[in-house]
Amino acid sequence: MSALEAKDITQKLLDSMGLPATVQIDSDEPIFLTIKSDDSALIIGKGGENLRSVQAVINSIYRKNNHEAGYVGIDINGYRMDRIKKAQAVAQELADKARETGEDQHMSPMNAFERRSVHTMLAEDADIITDSEGDDLDRHIVIKKR
Repeated sequence: MSALEAKDITQKLLDSMGLPATVQIDSDEPIFLTIKSDDSALIIGKGGENLRSVQAVINSIYRKNNHEAGYVGIDINGYRMDRIKKAQAVAQELADKARETGEDQHMSPMNAFERRSVHTMLAEDADIITDSEGDDLDRHIVIKKR
C-alpha cells in the first residue's frame, strides 16, 4: 500500500459523502494527507470529532488490504497543525513554569495526536520530563522538572 492508495481511498470516501474536497499527499513515510475543502467545518466537526472519525474509517479501509500498513494521518485546511502549534506553545510555557517552580504542571486534555507532538517536542528538553495521565477524554500531559 502506498500514499497514493491512501489518497485515492480518502478522495473516494469524501466524494461518496458528497463533500467537495481535494486530497494531497504531504508525506509518504509516514503517510500524511491534507484535505482542502470549503466545507471544512462539516468535515472537522465539534472539537475535531468528525475528522477523527473520517481518519479512523480511512485507516480501517487502508489496513484491510494490508495488515502491516502503518498509520495514515489526515489534516484539513491546517486545522490539526494549528492545534499542535497551540498545544506546543502552552506546553513550552508550562515547562518553563515547572522549571522555575519545581511543581508539576497539568495540561488540558487533548487527543493522542496532540499529546504525541507535545511529548516529542519536550523530549528534547534535558530539564523536563512528561507523562500522560487520566483516561479517555480526560487523558492529559503532566510536565515535570527532571
